[in-house]
Formats: sequence, C-alpha cells, structure tokens
Amino acid sequence: MQKREVAVIDVGSSKITAIIGERGTNKTFLIKGRYSYEYDGFDDGVFFDVDKLQRVLTSLSADIKKASRGSVNTVYVGVPGEFTRVFVKDSQISFPKKKKIQEEDVDSLFESAFVMSSNKYTLINRSAVVYELDDFRRLANPVGSSSQILKGRLSFILCSNYFIEAVKPVLENAGIKQVECVSSALAEALYLVDAETRDRIALIADVGFITTTLTIIQGDGILYQKAFPYGGGYITAEITEKFNVDFAVAEKLKRKINLSRVLTGAYDLVDGENGDYYPIDEIQKAVKQSLDNLCENISNAIDSSGFSVPEYVPLMITGGGIAYIRGAKEHLSGRLGSAVEIIAPKMPLMDKPTESNLLSLMELALEQR
Repeated sequence: MQKREVAVIDVGSSKITAIIGERGTNKTFLIKGRYSYEYDGFDDGVFFDVDKLQRVLTSLSADIKKASRGSVNTVYVGVPGEFTRVFVKDSQISFPKKKKIQEEDVDSLFESAFVMSSNKYTLINRSAVVYELDDFRRLANPVGSSSQILKGRLSFILCSNYFIEAVKPVLENAGIKQVECVSSALAEALYLVDAETRDRIALIADVGFITTTLTIIQGDGILYQKAFPYGGGYITAEITEKFNVDFAVAEKLKRKINLSRVLTGAYDLVDGENGDYYPIDEIQKAVKQSLDNLCENISNAIDSSGFSVPEYVPLMITGGGIAYIRGAKEHLSGRLGSAVEIIAPKMPLMDKPTESNLLSLMELALEQR
C-alpha cells in the first residue's frame, strides 16, 4: 500500500516552518522536505506584519507543492495558543435501554454539549478528558462498551477567525486544496506525553521566542490553556539592554551561559567576532532575573486556572525559548518549588524541544483519516 504523505505548517513566534513527510518505521517519520522563513511574529492574538506573514505562507505553499510533486492536497496549520480559546463542558446522553456504544453516539454526546454561536471564533478541535458509563466506569474510549448512559467531560478548542482569515485564503489561493487549522498545544500534549501520564494530569509550558503557552491536559482533552507574552527573546532583550550590545551578540552570550556552575568574576565570556569580553556573573544574574519573570507568569497562569494541580506533577518544558539554556531547568524548579522536566520528540536526530511543535503536528496529521 502506498504511504500517505502529509504537510504541516508550524506558525511560531519568530519563524514559520513547513515539513512534508510520511510515516516511517516504529512510529517515526520520513521527512521529504523542510522549509523555514523568519517573520515578525505576533502578540496578544495579532500578527505584527500580516503582509510579511502572507508572503511567507505563499512561499511555503510553493515549497510544499514542489517537494510533494502535487501529491499533498491538505495542509495542517498549527494554531498557537495566543489565537485559541478552550472550553470544557460536561455532557450526558441516555438510551432507552443498554446498548453497545457506537461512534455516532460519541458524536451526539459532543454535539449536545457545545453549540457554536460566535462569529469571532471557529471550532477546530474537540476531544474528551474522560468518558463515564452507567456503572461508573471511566474510560478513554467508550466505543464498543455497553451502557444505558454515556457521560463525558469534553474539551473544545476554538480558533480566532482573525487567524483563519489571515492564513487560510492565502494558502488556498496559492494552490493548496484544503487547509485544516489545528491546536498546536493539543498536538504537542498528545504526542509528547504518554497516555498514562495524561490520564492523571499533565502540565506543559511551550516556551517560544516571544510567547509561552501553558497547558493543563487530562486524558485526551485540554482542561485549561493560557498564553502570555514572555519567551526566550525577552531574555536576549534583557542582555541587550544591560550590556548595550546588538541583539545577535546577546543571543550568542545567552547560548553560552551555564546556570548550574558557580563562576567568579575571573571568568569572562568572549564574543569571537569582535573580541569583546563580558562578565559571566552579570550575564548569569540577568538570565536568572528573566527566568524569575517567566516563573512568575507561569505561577500566575496556574493559579488563574482554578485547577488544583498536585505538587508531584512536574512542569514539562518544551519549545525553543529556554530549553537549551544549561541550568534553566534546575533554576525553574527551585523557583517554582516543583519538579521541572524538558520534553522533546523521541525521534533520532530530531529529539530536541525545538522540534516539538513540528513533529507533534506531523503525528496529528498522519493520524487523521
């Protein structure tokens, strides 16, 4: 049987990337093409430069068509948390007598729980936190089980029509036959976190360059999500301001830092291009202060969720914002008072947090029927 080829687009906060691929052996991927373009990003649910965004999308469309030789008809676009809203609803339907639950019964459960009435948002994903039968059994998938009642705690993810209208028509006009917008946060949670961990509850922070999205997930559904403007770029900006250096130099300095090591003033960081030296202890201090601001934002997001997350549940960090900073995980753990883990795809040569969004979207696309 011919393998199915898919294409996905990750709309990040500093660049937009597309990959084309198919399923490999042992749940891996065979990547046929990868294309990436920088752009100005977004804040508070608004793109800074829509024209540049759309030029990038047009270029990516051409790249996708060329790499796939026209075999890809549907492109899956990951929607960042800044452009989505999450609603959780409890729903129940009953049957005249005990019956074997079918897929259409599950559809009826979802349809009875949520009616879309907004002209500002469009439903893009729906999934279940948990299902429950008449004997109080709680299941991840009720299809095939017998019951007279089907209950569910259901999660619905809406995407702003502003995002859809900025992205979808451009791709369609460039020759993409079908465009599907999907939640990047949901794709990451389902791909990066195993089902057993999700069944209890899981906490994920995708820290990007400009924005961070905090997600609380249980089962296959998002319970709560909050995006806020703070990412790795803010740390770089802090170094830029403190030492009056170019942004590119500050980024290099940030990538050399190791917060796990206690260093004295005798150790300096040098930028090899201009020969300038910078005191490593001062850079460490600036980075730690920025990470403290990130911790404060994360703590506030968790507090505002209204959910009681057990202390033993670790905060899982992914994305390209801070995961590469040596010692950042330990610093966050100390400030938050809980375990912190760095999560990434379990795929050879691509097992980096920077690849989380892309490969999670690829997995989601390949699982579609």
